[in-house]
Amino acid sequence: MEKRTLGRTGLDVTVLGFGAMTIGGIFGPVDDAVSTQALHAAVDAGMNFLDTSDAYGEGHSERVIGAFLKERADRDRLLICTKGGNNMVTGARNFTPDYIRGCIEGSLQRLGIEVIDLYLLHNPSMQNMRAEDSYAVLEAAQAQGKLKHWGVSVNTLEECEYVISSGKPAAMQMEYNLLNQGAAEVFARAHAAGIGVIARVPLLRGMLSGRFDTNATFVDGDRRRQILAPDKLPGLVAKVEQIKAIVASSGLSLVEAAIRFCVSNSHIAITLPGIRTPEQARANALASAPLPADVLARLRQLA
Repeated sequence: MEKRTLGRTGLDVTVLGFGAMTIGGIFGPVDDAVSTQALHAAVDAGMNFLDTSDAYGEGHSERVIGAFLKERADRDRLLICTKGGNNMVTGARNFTPDYIRGCIEGSLQRLGIEVIDLYLLHNPSMQNMRAEDSYAVLEAAQAQGKLKHWGVSVNTLEECEYVISSGKPAAMQMEYNLLNQGAAEVFARAHAAGIGVIARVPLLRGMLSGRFDTNATFVDGDRRRQILAPDKLPGLVAKVEQIKAIVASSGLSLVEAAIRFCVSNSHIAITLPGIRTPEQARANALASAPLPADVLARLRQLA
């Protein structure tokens, strides 16, 4: 699998990584044995970057990954990214220094590692980032050898712009997919500034798998009940049908085209599909090459 350099971190990362929100139970019940099989399948297929957070199942995703790491003889080649500050159960966010210090220590313990390759603040607000007190905590943890590099996971283009203008985070994670291409320009500027770019939700929580229609429903505890709410589905389904029409003549599946669309952006170092099963891991790994130029051009026109 192709590797790219994650900005000024210098980390050599595979173009596809393991998005581990799915194995934390955020989208409904999970089987840890299947999650572990999925992790093995992803790494065996070439992925070297695992992305998690203390928010994914209140640390459950981190614990599953921690146990998995002990099973790998090639542990040293794997890169671990985790995050803190965002409690997805309570909806509260906390980026005060004491809280972030505790987040880092908790993640190290659950993952069973001594150093985190990349640590991200998990969706801080502009006010949080401007205060920079959490930045100071991350810099101190870096100096202490508890993490190698740090950055931020953000939600808006304005926040991306601030990351670039401040110049302090070494990496930035943001949503980017066929249904939300708006970050392409800011990704280019981040890349030029030496900030490593990570694209999340390339399949928009499964919307770009083609599995959901306007009648889709989700079980209690599945965050997609809000993200893919009934009032949003008709518009999303209509756009997916447009994408299907473009992809149909290429011989690619919708999922493969959606993931390869992100990989085709050379400013993105890592694309993170969420993975639940070994079958998904292997299928996603096959989508690690850029799209044919003509298909890519037509899909970019949908923006």
